[in-house]
Amino acid sequence: MAKRKRSQGQSGNDAKVQNKKLSKNQKRHMRKLQKLNDSKPGDTTKDAHTKTNPSPQQSTSLSQTDKLDLGQSSIRPKSALQQSFLSRLAGSRFRELNEELYTSNSSSAFEKFQSNPELFDQYHEGFRTQVESWPVNPLDVVFKWVVNVNRTRSKEEKKKSKLRVADFGCGDAKLAARLLDIKEVKKKNNKKKKNNAGGSNDDEKKTGECPFEVHSFDLVANGNPHITPCDMASVPIPDGSVDVAVFVLALMGTNIADFIREAHRVLTPDGRLKIAEVRSRFESAFSENGSKQSSGKGKGKQEQSRFKYSNKKGDDSLLTDFISVMSELGFKCRQKDRSNKMFILLEFEKTGKKPSKDATFTAKPCIYKRR
Repeated sequence: MAKRKRSQGQSGNDAKVQNKKLSKNQKRHMRKLQKLNDSKPGDTTKDAHTKTNPSPQQSTSLSQTDKLDLGQSSIRPKSALQQSFLSRLAGSRFRELNEELYTSNSSSAFEKFQSNPELFDQYHEGFRTQVESWPVNPLDVVFKWVVNVNRTRSKEEKKKSKLRVADFGCGDAKLAARLLDIKEVKKKNNKKKKNNAGGSNDDEKKTGECPFEVHSFDLVANGNPHITPCDMASVPIPDGSVDVAVFVLALMGTNIADFIREAHRVLTPDGRLKIAEVRSRFESAFSENGSKQSSGKGKGKQEQSRFKYSNKKGDDSLLTDFISVMSELGFKCRQKDRSNKMFILLEFEKTGKKPSKDATFTAKPCIYKRR
């Protein structure tokens, strides 16, 4: 018995000496392994080899636990400097894509965006940032115009059918979302029913129906159910299938005449076309003394206020050319709205003239200043 106790005491001392030789990291590692072993049911005994040399499964589980802890503790909000840098990077990417869309054919732009759908999101992320700085969004103006067209049409012609709209270059299809959200409330009087007091009341039932049918077209849909991806020069709807066509900052590309010909094809014989574009694409800026200046490059509010858009014929020669080309393409100009300092609104009516196949037009590209 004495020998057995002596041997046990000696082995215990050997274990203490061995533990002293282990580094702090090794001890910490062994304690973690011991906790993992204790948490597993049925694993009551482990040999020294398992403790000092853990299995691959144990090592993997341990590393995953550490990785999760580190991941949760390392997430930090971006600093103001990082956010500013990311904003500048997104703006630079938007300007690059914007310039490419204005200076290339629509078919090549369609192929590129179909191959790289993420470019569509990058472009419109920058576009939304630009819109926030505008005093007036032309989409709001066009939305009100379409609603008024439907209201006038319902009163004068008493048509009960839906107003069919084609939105060329719809972007995020916000026009479709807003129009389709409108519900016309109509009251229907059913047969009279006696109430509990013995009298009779008219049972009025209100039914809501949207008076619009909207077709939205752009280069990429990216999961938006309202958007049909296509080339604006070839949209997948039949001839004479829409009452109204709109282009809101969408005359991008070197083949604008192809877009207009396609709009003429899909419109009804009395169809109407609405175009909202940046004024600088059709006009030149003049100073108060009449000297020609480049638009929008003043160094402050005072300097910018000295320039204005003139209504003289020499100022809108490109606009005159555009309206002349529109006549060749089968459209008559009904209205020119220059009340907005940034945008021009043009309203056209389809004529019986067949569009010319040779007519071409390219407006000045809207290229944002590089920073």
